[in-house]
Amino acid sequence: MTSETEITTLNRKRGNIKSQITKLANALVDKTEHSIPKLQAQLDIVSRLQEKFELLKNDYYKITNTTECADVEFLLDSVEDDLLNLEASLKTSINQLKCNVQSVSLSNQSKGAPIKLPKIPLPTFCGRFEEWNLFKTQFNDLINENSQLSDNEKLHYLRGSLKGEAKIIETADDDFSSLFKALEQRDVEVMWAGLT
Repeated sequence: MTSETEITTLNRKRGNIKSQITKLANALVDKTEHSIPKLQAQLDIVSRLQEKFELLKNDYYKITNTTECADVEFLLDSVEDDLLNLEASLKTSINQLKCNVQSVSLSNQSKGAPIKLPKIPLPTFCGRFEEWNLFKTQFNDLINENSQLSDNEKLHYLRGSLKGEAKIIETADDDFSSLFKALEQRDVEVMWAGLT
């Protein structure tokens, strides 16, 4: 017959392991953010608990007789199942976090490497009536509606786009709005002249 003191000591050790398992399991289901290093540290604790548990099982088997063994076996199986479940949960959580990190990393890489498209050439206008609508549409899309450009930059691009007869319209005193309106007015005048 084993001494009650030895069984009590082993039961306390088993209870201690069981409470550590419960504490780790509760921390895992807690709604706080988990990090891979934190989960890895908890997994290391589980490994140490498994080592302690193996020693505890051996101590139980050394001091229990056959009739006591069945009761002890049931208690030990319960602790072992809890340890295995906790280990599996921690590994699953670590793998999920790694997948999330990789997914975010790939997403950032794809955002960081934009597709290189060929440069769109600046449209040009030579003063011919039939070219005006196409020029106006392209210039508005590329330059005029670009909120990142100042009016001075837009004026520079507009002056760079004018060729031939259209270049005659501009003056040194023009700002972007006045030059663009002068071009539109010229287009209207040419259109009316062609109709009469």
